[in-house]
Amino acid sequence: MSSDKITLYEFAGSCWANVPKIALAETGLKDVESVSINLAEGKNFEPEYLKINPAGTVPTLIVKGEKYQDSVSVVSQIIKIAPHPPKADAHTSTSIIEEIHAAAHDPNATLLFAIDDDDRKAKANGLPKGFLEGRQKALDKLAENPPAEFKDFLLKKKADNQQLLNFYISEPDDATKQAHYSQGKNLWKSVGIALRGVITQALQKNGGPYAGGEEPSEVDYHIITWLARTITNTGVEPGSSAEVAIPKLQEYTGGHNIDPIVGKYWDAWIARSSFKDNSIH
Repeated sequence: MSSDKITLYEFAGSCWANVPKIALAETGLKDVESVSINLAEGKNFEPEYLKINPAGTVPTLIVKGEKYQDSVSVVSQIIKIAPHPPKADAHTSTSIIEEIHAAAHDPNATLLFAIDDDDRKAKANGLPKGFLEGRQKALDKLAENPPAEFKDFLLKKKADNQQLLNFYISEPDDATKQAHYSQGKNLWKSVGIALRGVITQALQKNGGPYAGGEEPSEVDYHIITWLARTITNTGVEPGSSAEVAIPKLQEYTGGHNIDPIVGKYWDAWIARSSFKDNSIH
């Protein structure tokens, strides 16, 4: 199949937009036009983009007029038309991919939700508050005179974003703080359950270092982008070795041991050109 007329809408800071970047690099699909949608400036909420993706998320892939509007369907389509798709893998089930994308351990949420006062202070002085402020500025403007078809969506996004931003720019009461921290801790608890459960099991089935065995499979493109952002969210520098990353991940997820296979997986990935060239974090 010809690979002409392929456009990928993405953002360098987006975890889930990194999934197709890994897939493109691993499968050798070329001639893809990349269009950056700056999430930190709320460009994903502008009507022009909402007409392309009504959820206001990246990635979006357009192939000959057909739209694929989330990383799962985007990667599935890339694999269908790529010159070097990953080998079929009996253990690569859609249920694992669905588990990776579960809201209970969303890496965007572990980035934005604090777990205690120190974490709140760090996020208020770092990327999370800046990201929320940039989005709020855009949403406030867009909500002034929104197109009817996107009005409800934009007003809800504006309210939700403002509530989270207020947590960092005002002084919330103790009840609000504890409710927020509880949510943050539950997210990290869920990260630990996924890591020690479905992800460890997926890596063990084919003997590693990847879920696909000796070479990455489709499920690996999703696991590694989730894992990379989750590790970065613990405060570890992107691309740090397992020796540095795994103890921090263990600490954030309750202190229980993480199977060594996860560390081997991480070290195998950070050495791959598809990971390094795309600055996956």
